[in-house]
Amino acid sequence: MISELNTYSLIFLLSLFPLCLFSQEDDIDKSLRLADVQVSSGELQKALLTIEDILVKQPDNLDAQEKKINILVQQDRSKDALKDIEEYILAYPSQPEYYYLRAILRLQDQKYDKAIEDFDRAIQLDMPKGAEYKVYLNRGMAHFYNQDFDQSDNDFNEVIALNPKNAAAFHGKGMIRYELGQYEDAIVEFEKALKLEEDNPITHFNLAMSYFRIKEMDNACYHFNRSCALGHRNACRLLMMQCDIDIAK
Repeated sequence: MISELNTYSLIFLLSLFPLCLFSQEDDIDKSLRLADVQVSSGELQKALLTIEDILVKQPDNLDAQEKKINILVQQDRSKDALKDIEEYILAYPSQPEYYYLRAILRLQDQKYDKAIEDFDRAIQLDMPKGAEYKVYLNRGMAHFYNQDFDQSDNDFNEVIALNPKNAAAFHGKGMIRYELGQYEDAIVEFEKALKLEEDNPITHFNLAMSYFRIKEMDNACYHFNRSCALGHRNACRLLMMQCDIDIAK
C-alpha cells in the first residue's frame, strides 16, 4: 500500500510531467526556428548541428528530419541523406515516414514518378495524424511538375480539407491555374495564400505575374514591389523594367 506521503509525491510528479513535456516541446520549437534562421544566414553546418540535437531528443520529429534533408541537399550531400533513409526503410519497412522522406529527396532530385510511388506508399501505411497533409502537399507538387494538373489539384484540395490554413496548398492551386493560362483564377488562389502568409515573396511575385498577364499594371507593380522588398531578385528586376521604379530610392 502506498503511504500518504508517497501518494502526494506521485501526484506531484504526475502534475509536473505535462509541464516538463510542454517545456521540451517549446525548446524544440525554438530550436527548429533557430535552424531556419541559421539556414537563411547560410550557416548550414550550425543548422545541421541544431537539427541533430533535436533528433537526439526526438528521433521521430518529422519537421527536424525534413529540415535535415534540406540542409544536406544544400550541402550537396543528397547521397548521404538517401543512404541513411534507405537503411531505415530496410530496418523498418512499415514506417510511412521514411517513404515520405525518401520521396522528398526524389522530388528534389526531379525523379517525380519515383517520388509519387513513395508518397503513395506513405499514404497506404498511414502517416501519423497531423502529418498526412504533408504527403498530399508534396505529392501535389510532384504531379504538378509532371504536368498532371488534375491529380495535382486533387492533392492540394486534400491538403486544404486536412489543414485549411495551409498557404502552400492555395499557392499550388494558383500555380496550376497560372500554367493553364487561367490568370484571373490564379489571382484568386494566390490572394488566398497571401491572407494566410502575407510576407511570402514568391507568392507576391507570382501574383504580380498573374496581374501582369492580364495587363493590370498597378496591381502587378504593387506586388512586384512587395516581393522585391522581401528579397526576391527577379521581382526587383521586373519592378525596374516594367514599372519604371528606381528601387534605390
